[in-house]
Amino acid sequence: MQVREWKDIAYGPHERNVLDVYAVGKEGEPSPAVVFFHGGGYVSGDKAAVVPTALMKECIQAGISVVTANYRFITTDPFPAPMEDGTRALQFVRHMAPEWGIDPARIASAGSSAGGHIALWNALKGDLADPDSSDPVERTSSAVSAFVGFGTQVSKDQRFYEGIYEGPHIQPNLALFYGVASTDDLYRPETLRLAEAASAINFMSEAAPPAFMAYDYPLDGPFIPADAPVGVVIHHPMHGYMLKKKYDELGKRFELRHSGDPIRPGELAQFLLDSWA
Repeated sequence: MQVREWKDIAYGPHERNVLDVYAVGKEGEPSPAVVFFHGGGYVSGDKAAVVPTALMKECIQAGISVVTANYRFITTDPFPAPMEDGTRALQFVRHMAPEWGIDPARIASAGSSAGGHIALWNALKGDLADPDSSDPVERTSSAVSAFVGFGTQVSKDQRFYEGIYEGPHIQPNLALFYGVASTDDLYRPETLRLAEAASAINFMSEAAPPAFMAYDYPLDGPFIPADAPVGVVIHHPMHGYMLKKKYDELGKRFELRHSGDPIRPGELAQFLLDSWA
């Protein structure tokens, strides 16, 4: 499979608004594409993280282009900056689709951990285009037709854990994420409003695209063990389980994988291809 590459393409004004393109489509034969956002707790990581993954390998072999994007860190730009960068990246890819041989009607979002939440938030928010903007990129649709997440949180609201987790942990970097002084501020009304706006699961609707979520930990019951380390709490398959319940209520396609029911070889690419069929 011939892959054309573009590296460190600026999609926005910030120094971290850059992306890499691995395109397998061409003029007259555009390919579908996945736009990937890396993990790192919103404070670290790089777009190159997608390169060694099964997602990257399967997509390229299946004729699916891959775009991987950096985004602003909350150390300098708290919520909603990372989510807005995700929106901008999706719009930019669709705007540039003809040049890169990408089919603008077949674009999926994907990501790992924090990047998975950025991708999911945008997937469930739908089209965030501003038709009145003077910027042609901002006038472009940000909607996606599929989502794939790895170790993805579905909420940035501590109240999400009520009834499913009784342990002591608060999500890492949560005060930093909202730009508040300390975790003592998390339950102030203004912070709770931010938490509701930041949590992807709150935007579940009939318009939600097909979703595939995978986790490295077991799903032994509908709860997170109270003694689970914080890294397990924030990457636990209960996140996917809770979102799947909402998908199931609406009869929407949702695939949930975890260590007790792992991803099958070729399943990621096939899920995407089926979503676009």
